[in-house]
Amino acid sequence: MERVNKEVIIIPKFRTNLIEIWDYIAKDSIQNADKFIFDLKEIMDKIEKYPESNPMFLPLSGKRKLYRFRIYKKNYLIIYKLLKYKLIYIRVVYSRRKPSFYKSLKTKNY
Repeated sequence: MERVNKEVIIIPKFRTNLIEIWDYIAKDSIQNADKFIFDLKEIMDKIEKYPESNPMFLPLSGKRKLYRFRIYKKNYLIIYKLLKYKLIYIRVVYSRRKPSFYKSLKTKNY
């Protein structure tokens, strides 16, 4: 699989999710919270290198199958949208959210 350079966009809600997760983990350990973010960045680098290697995100799948996900630390999903020239990080969410929540992530803004 050949690497394709795409513009990487991180939407504000993705950043907000990271802050919320960091705050939650930091209540017990700032070191673990920092490690969570550091490790996440490594996974994001892999996603950016091979964005099509991750499966479709079925709750948001449609004809064009733009949404994909990567499991992170067993309990989190990194959800992103893959367009021809863009890779858009949508959210980092706890994987046990109610399925109805995921429909709110679909966007045409990007």
